[in-house]
Amino acid sequence: MINLATENKVWLRAVVGLKFIVFNPATAHTLTDVAKCSAPLRIPPHRLTASHIIGYIQFAFSKNTSYFRKKQTGYSREPLCNILQTDNSMIETQMSILINRISDLELIKSCVIKSKIQFPVYICEYEENFALNFTSDYEEWELDSDILNCFPEYEFTKNLEKGRKEIRLQISRNQSDFGSYGWVENPTRETKYLVKKSKDKLQKFNPRITVLFEDREQSYFVNIVNGINKSSGEKGFLLLNEFKTQVKDSEVLKDKLYKTPIEAFHFGVSKMESLVDNDFQEYLKEKKKTKRKLERIPRKTVRNFINSCNKKDLEGILKDLDKNVVFEKRIKWETEREFNGIEELKKYLKSENEDLCNLEFKIRSSWNINLPSDITIGVKYYSDLNKKDNMTLIYRKYSFEFKDGKIIRITEEK
Repeated sequence: MINLATENKVWLRAVVGLKFIVFNPATAHTLTDVAKCSAPLRIPPHRLTASHIIGYIQFAFSKNTSYFRKKQTGYSREPLCNILQTDNSMIETQMSILINRISDLELIKSCVIKSKIQFPVYICEYEENFALNFTSDYEEWELDSDILNCFPEYEFTKNLEKGRKEIRLQISRNQSDFGSYGWVENPTRETKYLVKKSKDKLQKFNPRITVLFEDREQSYFVNIVNGINKSSGEKGFLLLNEFKTQVKDSEVLKDKLYKTPIEAFHFGVSKMESLVDNDFQEYLKEKKKTKRKLERIPRKTVRNFINSCNKKDLEGILKDLDKNVVFEKRIKWETEREFNGIEELKKYLKSENEDLCNLEFKIRSSWNINLPSDITIGVKYYSDLNKKDNMTLIYRKYSFEFKDGKIIRITEEK
């Protein structure tokens, strides 16, 4: 059994629905159903602290509150050792520390000893380095922090940059796909390198910012000048309140004194967003206005055609048609008839079989406009104009293709 009597008396209160569950690590009792959690706590008993237990209970809550099942007599309790499965459900971690400087060996040995690793640690000496190898039932993450404390000018990295940066040591962790309780999800497999911290370099940038308004490129500029705090004498950089042109002398944006040009640049990009948003809205308005102007004449042409059909105004129907116009009639996407040229269409409109005129077409509100090439509309009408109240509406679709301001093709869909 794990003895937690010496631990600080930390109480955990967690909400399940409207119920409060109180957990006191000093009494080594908690809810029984935590034991059913699929991921046992992977910390050796000698390392177990109240903070570990609290984190584990919070983990169980975040996973699924069904771990805490209420029985008719309330929540049952049992010793914590039955819940924290710390002695027989561990995942073994193979650890290796490769030390490239002989002078660092004693320092790393002291870090390992300080970590109280409860397993044999093998130290192998090679021609150019030393290796410390051991197997643990825990990833020993604290060891990384202890090593960094010994090398304040160094940092761990997983990705080595290009160049010849010295690797002072490397630490590797590898876990098997199988633990003592079965398949391990996302086993730890990593190698980290202890290298000297990179010196901060002044990052260069282009003050010109390109913003896309759909397919149009718009240019903005972040203008930065040297500045000084007169009261403290601190030097830095200031933003100019001008973002549309590149200038060296303009009104200073009175916000703050920036320590580096790149810091000022990032803030400048952020501050121009409201200006860019306003410009984009103006762009959309202008685009809409241009679109309406472009569509005005083709829309009028289509309306004149439909109105002329309703009046059986032959001259009005043919007015905006190209002399080589094609009129195609389709039923369920299959061509029924086709008239080539304005003379054939005129002959059809004068025949007894035409069904284009005197039907009182009503143009529906939705227009599909893809200028300069085509416009598609829907129309509705009654089959018998004398019995409108009792008849069902009929729908058709007409597509108009344009070229040089004239209709070159009309397709009727029934």
